[in-house]
Amino acid sequence: MNYPAILDEDHVTQAAGLVRRYYRPIAGNSSPRTGTRFDDWAGGGDRPDVADLITADDLVAVSFLSVHIKGRAAIGLLEKHADEIADLLRQLPADVDLWDADIDELNATGNPADELWRLLRGRKYGQWGIGPTRASKIMARKRPRLIPIYDSVVRPLMGLKDSGGQWTTWHAALTDGTDLPGRLEAIRDAADAPKHISALRVMDIVLWMHGIELGIEPDNDGDIADPEE
Repeated sequence: MNYPAILDEDHVTQAAGLVRRYYRPIAGNSSPRTGTRFDDWAGGGDRPDVADLITADDLVAVSFLSVHIKGRAAIGLLEKHADEIADLLRQLPADVDLWDADIDELNATGNPADELWRLLRGRKYGQWGIGPTRASKIMARKRPRLIPIYDSVVRPLMGLKDSGGQWTTWHAALTDGTDLPGRLEAIRDAADAPKHISALRVMDIVLWMHGIELGIEPDNDGDIADPEE
């Protein structure tokens, strides 16, 4: 099994409880955690009119997941490199789920996903404070069905040492023959979570909440150390 037991067929009710708690108002507050607005803020990052652009609303939505995009990076993403980003996003389908994707093609050097990852990380234009966690959250906002979120809580639960090979790891989990995608949809339904959130997002929420329960500490600034830095 390529994922923690919390995602197996015997723990659907427990996993749904974690998702339900994620969307429930936090004690002492009248609103749920800000992360619950990541997917639907301003209509979502993959709505047709903005699916191939990184917008200011996307950066606001990413901030709901406890990360901050520095000013220099924001200018680069929204203005200076906007045309190149749009060209790459146009080549990444918004209607394909990760488990249906050709994982070798997705990972291939020069593939639009790889090129966008490298651009976000500052490989082409210099470092600007976007590490693997921030990059994954930006890409997940634009392609929620295709790109998973990578952070310091989810990483060890998925057996990852760093961001290298992350998409392969998730793809293997989702195609292991146990119908994890169907189970994630069942978890979403049992939790009464919003219908529009992707199965990948459900998986992220379950893993993140489970990791917090296990005492895995999230990185203070929302990103994690990575050999690529």
